[in-house]
Amino acid sequence: MKKSSLIINVVLVVAVAVLYVLHFVNPSPKADSSEAGMEVSSALPTGGIVYIDIDSVISNYNMSADVTADLQNTLNTKEAQLQSKQRSFERNYTDFQNKINKGLVTRSEAAEIEQSLQFEQQTLMQLQQQMQYELAEQEAVAQRKVLNSIMEYLKSLENEQEYQFVLGTSFGGSVLYANDNLNITKNVIKGLNAEYEESKEE
Repeated sequence: MKKSSLIINVVLVVAVAVLYVLHFVNPSPKADSSEAGMEVSSALPTGGIVYIDIDSVISNYNMSADVTADLQNTLNTKEAQLQSKQRSFERNYTDFQNKINKGLVTRSEAAEIEQSLQFEQQTLMQLQQQMQYELAEQEAVAQRKVLNSIMEYLKSLENEQEYQFVLGTSFGGSVLYANDNLNITKNVIKGLNAEYEESKEE
């Protein structure tokens, strides 16, 4: 059993856990409100097709910020739990090595302790895998909640504005060009946040 191998594994799982939430915890930079077509306007585009910058919407949506904070808190808690168990294992391993070096345990006792340490190591590895799965699942659910909220709000615009299509644009996406006059991003952000803050007060 190599102590360094376990420590490397622990570091790796923390890194993976961070990667799972990194994109959601650190969304794309907020779009400059001075961009053409982004000013809040009472005169929304008319016609069947409009579009939003989905990255800008998510970056500026208060609900997204809240679920991101929740994800970060969960990550911090799980990291602390893992590190605590790691330190406990390291103490037990060091104590075992000291006893072996000083000849303070019999062969049978050493075998029992080593078996116990192997079980503890296996349990720690299983915890790492469980944490990785749970973080991925929680991030996926959080993302779906935010996107569902955005989609439901956009559906409500159909009755008010008679939009037939609301396209989502992003850098490198399938929409390569769209007229700025059809951009309703800023209005959607304002409406989403107003609706979200109102729901929090209920």
